[in-house]
Amino acid sequence: MREIARLISNKRFRKTSLMFFGFIAQFWWLGKTKRFMSKEKVDRKYHALYLSQAKRFTSEAIEMGGLIIKLGQFVSSRVDILPKEYTDTLSQLQDSVSPEDTDEIINRIEEERSSKIGDIFSHFEQTPLAAASLGQVHKATLPDGTWVAVKVMRPGIEDIVALDLATMRVLIAFARRFTKIGKTMDLKDVYEEFEEVITKELDYQKEAQHLERFRENFSEFPGVTVPKIYSDFCTKKLLVMEFIEGVKINEIQKLDEAGINKSNLAKILFLSYLKQLFEDGFFHADPHPGNILVKKDGTIAYIDFGMVGTVSDTMKENMFKLALGIYVKDFSGVVEALDGLGFLRKKANKTVLTKNIKVILENFSDGSFDFNKIDQGDFLEELRDFLYQQPFQIPSRTTFLGKAIITVFSLCKGLDEKFDFIAMAKPYVEDMMNSETSNVGKETIIDQVKESLLKVIPTSKKVFTLIDQVQSGELRVKPSVAFENKIINQQDMNNKKIIYAILGTGLLLSGTQLLDYSFRVGVSFMIVGSLITVIQLMRKSTTKRRRPPRGHGFMK
Repeated sequence: MREIARLISNKRFRKTSLMFFGFIAQFWWLGKTKRFMSKEKVDRKYHALYLSQAKRFTSEAIEMGGLIIKLGQFVSSRVDILPKEYTDTLSQLQDSVSPEDTDEIINRIEEERSSKIGDIFSHFEQTPLAAASLGQVHKATLPDGTWVAVKVMRPGIEDIVALDLATMRVLIAFARRFTKIGKTMDLKDVYEEFEEVITKELDYQKEAQHLERFRENFSEFPGVTVPKIYSDFCTKKLLVMEFIEGVKINEIQKLDEAGINKSNLAKILFLSYLKQLFEDGFFHADPHPGNILVKKDGTIAYIDFGMVGTVSDTMKENMFKLALGIYVKDFSGVVEALDGLGFLRKKANKTVLTKNIKVILENFSDGSFDFNKIDQGDFLEELRDFLYQQPFQIPSRTTFLGKAIITVFSLCKGLDEKFDFIAMAKPYVEDMMNSETSNVGKETIIDQVKESLLKVIPTSKKVFTLIDQVQSGELRVKPSVAFENKIINQQDMNNKKIIYAILGTGLLLSGTQLLDYSFRVGVSFMIVGSLITVIQLMRKSTTKRRRPPRGHGFMK
């Protein structure tokens, strides 16, 4: 209670809490009054409410800064939790805020280094290169004249983060107990993932370790680089690294002016991410355009490693299974891989889901993905509604993985409209398969082939044995008595139809011949023959069909 009382006395806590409780009250009121409205009007009301709440959250987040912006960015990728109006609006949130006063930044640097700014850097630019919710970056030069980027944590941000995390814990505890979403989704896991990411971002020494690990992983990969770390100058709140001159990867006009091959750039970016995910199991979790620069020579430079993710061997295996299932159109295999990755909720109907996945995968043709269909707004809306309505969830610790993959795909498509992801991945997979060293991808593909063969071989053996027995006469097929009687009766009916048809046609033709000799007799023959023929045709077109018993199926 003392903790709650302390929080309530804080203006920031009250402002955030009142906003969320206001949202809950709005939903409660709409739920109580919707019985007096038509379904169409209720739908319009809900969509309008989603949009207005998302806009208000965005406005409050920009004003308050701190973790509220980070939270908005985090949940913007949770299409399994939030409807379209929320995620579309929140995805526009940029972690860009008003910069901290430069004097305050210099004071923090001097506190961290226990030295005057002039003794640390020969030159320090007053205007920051970038300012985010947790820190900001300034350009400076070391005593030896080397240009560096200096990332400094905002003074007092630690206290704001601690307060915002405490606020989130209170609100999530309330939501888990009193709201529908709290009872259907594991909000505790969502919070723990968010807290883990933020805690890492508050330690610049961890970010330095991430940079060094990434640098080692890509030491022999052409076309990719990361800034060099000057560890002697770094602390938990201060990061000094090589300054890299470049343009954002989505600044197409500047890339064209520099004569850089954009198709090759897309290829390097895509393959570098395949390596991060499937080989290294360690990836850059925030690859937005501001964190991927392109140097004059076309080299891609990854910067800002505050957010990184890891991929376990089990996750790699299921990701390979998912990719294989999509490629060979094994719809049930895709569902099983999604389940292995944790994307399916408990008690999900896999049979129904398999059929729905089949509809989505029909956009694959000839081993490649038809992005022209994907780019159509109608299809994207259908896909989004499909994901929101199906028993999908974003598994814990994978929120940023999905967002990173989508961002990279979008960047590659922006660089090269004809970029073929499937065709580009083929040589990569082949190299992995031909590699003499053991890797998860190779082992997964081999295991899948073995599993398929184990399923096919016993069935094939039975089929071949059956064929041999039929050919040799060892196996004879004897129909049931009821089936034999049915065939005999059907044959008898067909014989009668043929006889009547011949008789009717014969009388009709005979009548035409007799007209010259006796008009009355000829007409009589023609009338009788016509009647017999018409009756046979009517009997054929009005053959009764078996109806389902009354009261079953669609019958009422």
